[in-house]
Amino acid sequence: MTNMRTDTKDVRLELVERVHSIGPVLADGVAEGDRERRLPDSTVRAIDGSQVGMVWTARAYGGLEADVRTLSEVTKALSHYCPSTSWVVNNINGSNLLASRFPGVAQKEVFGNNPGAKLASIFVAAGDAVRTAGGYLLTGKWPYASGILHDDWAILSAKETDTEGETVRLVSVLVPTTDLTVEDTWFTVGMRATGSHTAVAQEVLVPEHRVIPVEVQLGRQNTTDVTLPPLFRSPAVAAMAVICASVVIGIGQAARAFVVDQAPGRGIAPTIYRSRPDSRTFVSSLGKTALTIDAAEMHVNRSAEVIDEAASAAVALPESELRRIRGDVGQAVNLVTIALDELMWAHGAAAFAESNPLQQYWRDANTAARHAMLNVHVGHELYGGAFFGLDSIVPSL
Repeated sequence: MTNMRTDTKDVRLELVERVHSIGPVLADGVAEGDRERRLPDSTVRAIDGSQVGMVWTARAYGGLEADVRTLSEVTKALSHYCPSTSWVVNNINGSNLLASRFPGVAQKEVFGNNPGAKLASIFVAAGDAVRTAGGYLLTGKWPYASGILHDDWAILSAKETDTEGETVRLVSVLVPTTDLTVEDTWFTVGMRATGSHTAVAQEVLVPEHRVIPVEVQLGRQNTTDVTLPPLFRSPAVAAMAVICASVVIGIGQAARAFVVDQAPGRGIAPTIYRSRPDSRTFVSSLGKTALTIDAAEMHVNRSAEVIDEAASAAVALPESELRRIRGDVGQAVNLVTIALDELMWAHGAAAFAESNPLQQYWRDANTAARHAMLNVHVGHELYGGAFFGLDSIVPSL
């Protein structure tokens, strides 16, 4: 792969072009991925070859080190071809960003000889880390590890316990996936190809330099550090939420494009209309739905730009802004799920045929939208509470 251009807009355009160049491969793998509940090997090779899993990898290790808005555009484009691929790429990049919080020696282990290293991450502290000679012994089971079947490393949250089993603190642990096993637990109606199975560790020895406090992993202490590149000054949790929502936005845009493309050749039973655009009701409804999807994208774009501008200026976003970002992403995905229902009505009963991509979009978007980071009700409460100075209900924003 040739070197990227350096201007932000040029990099963004080039990466989106790369997505479109591998798009047919991704689309061809959708049925297999849905059936096998994992990404096809051809899809993984396309991800690696296009470098779309390196957007948030440090330039110092051969990564692209692009901003939040750039990855947002990449994930939206990926969703047009395969939503599950978009979600896995989103998770790889977010996890690679989190890897930058570990000491340099750990980062070198991950990326030093493999700039295209792929990581997974799970925030739930579903395991225990017990101090021992040479580091920690890690034991636990972490569900919903998106992409774990294809990843090289995993970042797992755990409870550090003392000799009596009492929790001392929460830690973030970096382990190679070769030290883990995977339980086949991902049986869902949507986002099936993400292969979000359960990662399992049984007394895995982890050296101390690959264990950091969760507050360091998810905190915002780097936001004003001018010695870091802008990407690594970004509030990681907020940035990852924006990208998760971008996956869903892209699905909505793809579904809209499909309905528009198919409409002229489809009538409306049992009416006299032989072409859907002849119906003013159809055209008016489509306009309303299209604006709903546009509004969702504007919420996400606003959040991405706020994060990028603050990171570029090395200033910390106030909590009120971070709470609004969480409200933005929740509102955005909720709008898309509403729009998808309307698009299913607009296209008609054929939308539910297994061969019709609309039902796949509908299943995938509704599944992704229920991710805890995108919970619309939590987002509304966070944003509403900011107007009254209420305490945040989410520890890490």
